[in-house]
Amino acid sequence: MTFNSNNYLLEMINDLFVNNIDFIIAGGVALVLHGIERMTLDLDISVSMTESNLNKLIITLKNMGLTPRVPVPAESLLDPVKRRSFVTDKNAMVFTFIDTNNPFRQIDIFLTDDLSYNALIDDTDILTINNNEIYVLTKNKLLELKERIDPKRDKDIFDINQLKKLMTEY
Repeated sequence: MTFNSNNYLLEMINDLFVNNIDFIIAGGVALVLHGIERMTLDLDISVSMTESNLNKLIITLKNMGLTPRVPVPAESLLDPVKRRSFVTDKNAMVFTFIDTNNPFRQIDIFLTDDLSYNALIDDTDILTINNNEIYVLTKNKLLELKERIDPKRDKDIFDINQLKKLMTEY
């Protein structure tokens, strides 16, 4: 799949890839990559939480002009205790990085164990995006995750229906 060069989502995916970040695309972008026509503005990813991968990620995100949405240092991701606190104390499922000059440029990084890189890697397809092989959650896993959402939003119901339709066509 090839996107035009003015696509900020593609630029963010490419930046993560060329900086050797271990990541998996999930959420709306994964749905679009699997062929579902839907609007999405942010990039949801699961990343390997190793220290070396997180250090590369933080540097890459800073170079992309992205900063944490919440008033905590990006380096907080390096501390497993702080990550766990975000989930247990703040009920956060993601840690969001945003471009304050262009809020459409946003990356959400999954924090929960069930959405960790290690938990999801076996449920990925490798898709070629601008000649780069990128891990993307499978349609089956996307459907499973969407069906677990409670309460479901209108867009979740739409996604579920579209995934089921897409999966019966093949």
